Amino acid sequence: MATPTITLVTAVPNPATFGQSVTLTATVIPLGAGTPTGTVTFTITGGPILTGTLSGGTTSVVASGLSAGVHPVVATYSGDNNFLSSTGSTVIAVVHASTTTSVVSTPDPSTLGAPVTFTATVTPVAPGAGAPTGTMTFVIGGSGGGLFTQPVTAGVATLTLSTLGIGTHPVVAIYSGDASFLPSSGTDTHTVIPAS
Repeated sequence: MATPTITLVTAVPNPATFGQSVTLTATVIPLGAGTPTGTVTFTITGGPILTGTLSGGTTSVVASGLSAGVHPVVATYSGDNNFLSSTGSTVIAVVHASTTTSVVSTPDPSTLGAPVTFTATVTPVAPGAGAPTGTMTFVIGGSGGGLFTQPVTAGVATLTLSTLGIGTHPVVAIYSGDASFLPSSGTDTHTVIPAS
């Protein structure tokens, strides 16, 4: 008669940061003598279905690309000639990744009436990874400045102006955040000089 089993499953790290891979480990415990063999199938809600082969009663797989949020996991042991199948479960929590935002202007200084391009770059903070989207709000101080909202594509937003007056212009770039990344902001100073 086949021996019953209990399947335990763990996720590390948990919680994980968006962009970070998660290692799922299943341990199949026999309610009797011997070591279970066979496979364990990990079904991740909102994620992939992964299969690992038992070695010494355990197996591990790596899940990547999980969205921010909560992902229930069910690990199903297949059973073998000597051991009955069983299931275990856990929950993976994936949190939004922190970001940093930097902003630069080109050329700097610029001459009166010439176009200036402001480039803001959003960078995930490790262990987070990926390409932030959303919007960037540029707050340009001084004459000819203002408040401008631009899209963020692959972590970068740009704004070009030719309206800035002579003098120093404080610049703040405010990233909105998105479904995977937290907001952040960066600052810079731009100077406009008279045309020669």
